[in-house]
Amino acid sequence: MATESMEVVALPVERLATSYLCVRCLRPALVEQMACKLVKHGQLTPVVAVRQAEKVEVIDGFKRQAAAKRAGLETLRVSVVALDEVARWCAMLALNQGAGRMTELEEALVIQKLVAVSQLIQRHTTWVSRRVGLLERLHPELVEAMRLGLLHPGVARRLLALPQGNQLLVATAAQQAHLGPRDTELLVGLWQRAKDHEVRKQLLAQPSAALKAAFPELARPPPDPRLTAEGRQLSRLLHQLAVMAPKAARLLPPTPQDLQVLAPALSQAKREVSRLTSALGPDASGAPASASDGAAAIGSSSS
Repeated sequence: MATESMEVVALPVERLATSYLCVRCLRPALVEQMACKLVKHGQLTPVVAVRQAEKVEVIDGFKRQAAAKRAGLETLRVSVVALDEVARWCAMLALNQGAGRMTELEEALVIQKLVAVSQLIQRHTTWVSRRVGLLERLHPELVEAMRLGLLHPGVARRLLALPQGNQLLVATAAQQAHLGPRDTELLVGLWQRAKDHEVRKQLLAQPSAALKAAFPELARPPPDPRLTAEGRQLSRLLHQLAVMAPKAARLLPPTPQDLQVLAPALSQAKREVSRLTSALGPDASGAPASASDGAAAIGSSSS
């Protein structure tokens, strides 16, 4: 971070102003962890601040400052830098990359504060638009939930496809069902396609059941404690194969028109099914039958 001047000084914790804290989301559990580290190891990295009028304003290190207060520390080492207003917001982004990076909501809040978004010279326009969109298109209650760490950024992005009023309804259902970003995206798609009020009501009441019915290939078999990690992964893949293979078989053989386009994919599928049949081996008497049937169907359609 290029600056005109920089000094590291020890300053009283109570003297550090926090006007820029409005774009950060301090989580109590993380502050408590930091307080323990400060007590055990001391301050390893200076807080970064700027001088503004008679105050010293923190721009990076809010968690350390809050943790110092909690731990009862009187002073912190502070790196005081000279930056203009735009450069301060850019510095906040630059100083929070890697493992301790900002959340997407925090990045969005910083971007909103920038006088000129063009200062983010190394960011693609889609990066900017995604984060600004979180603030402009996401329901305010969901923005606050993200600020508190109660809503996953990936889930929030999937909700942007809905009007704000519907965002709250679907978000509540997704959170209660513990859906991740991928399943939330599928739920949003089902909601958009369902025009009937009763169908939408059922989606909200039982989102997991609705997803399982609409996308059986995504359902996971119940975990078996006897399986290794590799065995659990194989179990999930075999389940998906058992669901998808009959669906593919029902569409075979393709029409002559489709065959012209799909011939390379059919040939590859035939090779993979043949390899899978061989890998299953003679002892897996139940599984190879359907796989062999699939291979035969694919073979006949691509010949």
